[in-house]
Amino acid sequence: SNMTSFFAKLEARVNEVDSLLCVGLDPHSKEISSDDVKTPEDKCAAAFTFCKTIIDATLPYAACYKPNAAFFEALGAQGEATLERVLKEIPSNVPILLDVKRGDIGSTAAAYAEACYEHLKADAVTLSPLMGWDSVSPFVTESYADKGAFLLCKTSNPGSNDILALNLANGETLYERIAKLAQDWSTSSGASLGLVVGATDSVALANVRKAAGEKAWILAPGVGAQGGDLEAALRAGMNSAGTAMLIPVSRGISRAEDRAAAAKELRDKINETRNKLKSEESSSSGDAIQPYQKEFLEFSLSEGVLKFGSFVLKSGRTSPYFFNAGLFATGAALDKLGRSYASAIMAAPQL
Repeated sequence: SNMTSFFAKLEARVNEVDSLLCVGLDPHSKEISSDDVKTPEDKCAAAFTFCKTIIDATLPYAACYKPNAAFFEALGAQGEATLERVLKEIPSNVPILLDVKRGDIGSTAAAYAEACYEHLKADAVTLSPLMGWDSVSPFVTESYADKGAFLLCKTSNPGSNDILALNLANGETLYERIAKLAQDWSTSSGASLGLVVGATDSVALANVRKAAGEKAWILAPGVGAQGGDLEAALRAGMNSAGTAMLIPVSRGISRAEDRAAAAKELRDKINETRNKLKSEESSSSGDAIQPYQKEFLEFSLSEGVLKFGSFVLKSGRTSPYFFNAGLFATGAALDKLGRSYASAIMAAPQL
């Protein structure tokens, strides 16, 4: 199909604005109430203006937007129309993650999917996976194969330990099982599935990254208002390329004096940690050549074992170097070769 998958769209946007910041659009009644706001129409107008000003201020720094459906439903009969109006203000290349946390099966799930995608034109949704694959698939397969879903895995609220952190008979936690299932379901169906893991629990983040693999995207709420430590969360949750993690922030931006500055600062703070981790990775990943390796290469060159140039190999392939180990023919050469092997074994990270 020529449809772009949700994660391809997200990654393109992440690269375009160099940002892992996901901007929340949450018009709490507290945020939009004032003396002028009296009628339900006033409330809807205030909610629209609240969201529109956030979008305008944060667009250069937002990897995606996450409107929470609840605050629009709370506006009453015109809430859905207000949300639809808000989402039309977001440029089409910026992904919309609709936070609805649905969890149902069959025709009901299909109806929820239709509401999210046909009317609101969302690119992805949040889902509760506790009813299993058949509660997830209507949102991410068949005509919605280009859409994405983030499954609640280990949420940032204290009560998440009541159920999501329970140990299963095989020793893994329920949230680790959810992370593995998300990977299995993605692999078997081609569906775009991410996971919601609270930024407040870096142990869970590390466990989920391990269980779900390098490719899975993690949405990590709880930085800012809920007090999650940004650097600890990123260290635990990002993949080795320093990505595949979205940091959603709502109040940290909406309540700032200068929303654009707040969004920029958050994006930059996230990137500072990303760059710090990347430079730590590269300095510890052994890209630098070790003394025993340098010695071995120089020795191989001096013995004529290693030559650089253009060589046609038996396979017909042309190689920029040729290594003829048969030329390690003297006792002294073999002694050196043995020492080099021993150094390599001693330097192995597995030891």
